[in-house]
Amino acid sequence: MSTASTATANHFVAPIRFMIGFADMLVSDIDETRFADRCGTTINHPAFVLGHCAYYAGVGMQMLGGDIDLPDSEKDLYEHGKECLDDSSLYPNKDEAIRSFNERIQTVADFIEQCEDDVFETSAAGTFFEDKFPTLGAVAGFMMVSHIMFHLGQVSAWRRVAGMGSAS
Repeated sequence: MSTASTATANHFVAPIRFMIGFADMLVSDIDETRFADRCGTTINHPAFVLGHCAYYAGVGMQMLGGDIDLPDSEKDLYEHGKECLDDSSLYPNKDEAIRSFNERIQTVADFIEQCEDDVFETSAAGTFFEDKFPTLGAVAGFMMVSHIMFHLGQVSAWRRVAGMGSAS
């Protein structure tokens, strides 16, 4: 990898970095006591969403060859198929959840920025996504942009369920 961004990397980096501010806008005014509250429903709460998205951004980085530590505690809480739970003691507090999300997404963006095009052009064969996406670039587009925005949309819906207005 070089220190210069490729056009492909640049297509990923801008939206990845945008999501840091977007997520902050969605969660900044949520009361700490409600951050891990499903509001009597099965909706994913903000603490789960931020952790899940940060975890899978790291998984995506690993798939692209990046070196990032993903603690088992994250896997235990956020792996695909894990249920969002109402027990706030299981999740980082609001400030820690936001800080961890922002740091992880920034780390992923910094890594992507250094990737050469051949990384993105690598076949997705042998990965969970091999029957869904042809290349690791397509996987990265999903995991590091689409997947995160999908879940941030859940936070937007959570805000409505929680009786909050749109984020501003």
